[in-house]
Order: sequence, then structure tokens, then C-alpha cells
Amino acid sequence: MTAEAVWMQLMPLGARQYVLYWYIAETLPPDVEKELETEVGAAYKPPPPFPKNLTLRDRIKLEPEGYEPLHHENTGVDEEEQTYESFLVSVEEAVKKLGRNSVMADVVLRGWKGIQDRLAIENAATSHSPEPMS
Repeated sequence: MTAEAVWMQLMPLGARQYVLYWYIAETLPPDVEKELETEVGAAYKPPPPFPKNLTLRDRIKLEPEGYEPLHHENTGVDEEEQTYESFLVSVEEAVKKLGRNSVMADVVLRGWKGIQDRLAIENAATSHSPEPMS
């Protein structure tokens, strides 16, 4: 598992600076999500790593059609963030809602590009080269 920020931003808050780190994450299959449920205030349970040989296409198949991941209430870093709601939307809708020229939209687009790049790499690795011509 890696946890490398795709973007870092300094946000002025009066005389202070707030550092934002932006990460790309993936959803968890419903059975894994249920295993990780905890009581409010309980310690975080990290998810188990996916098998190293699991392709992205196979990983996507682990989620049922129309699956919406659980929203974990009261997990924001402050009172305002704790009231946030979450929704799964298309990449295009997310970019539109976030503002096409915003850092948040850029993070979404970088995440989507990473997914597309990984699918292309997996496709190239599983494609068979044509037989040499004699």
C-alpha cells in the first residue's frame, strides 16, 4: 500500500497556514467494508492489502453493480467537515461541480488518468504478441 500525496496546497488561514494533502483512494468491496466497521471513537482498522496479482479489472468486479460505499459520519477533521455528504458521480460531473480550473478538479483528473494508465499497462501486459512472420 502506498500513501503518496498527488498534490500539496498551502491555504492561508489568517496569520496561519493550513497544509492540504490530496490523495487518490479506491473504494472497498462491500464484504471488506463490513469487516472494518467500528464504533464511533474506536481505533481505525486499515483494510487488508489486495493481492499483488489482482488486476484492476478484477478488482472492479468485486463490487456489485450500483454499489455505493458507506459514508462514515463524524469523520471530518472539524465541525464543518463532519457535516459533509459524499456521493459517487462520474468524472465529468465531479469536475463540473468542483470547478474545471480548481485544484480539486485537477486531483480528480489525475486520479482518473492514473486509472486509465493502469488499465493500459495491464492490457499491454496481458496481450499476446503476434507470432513472428517467416
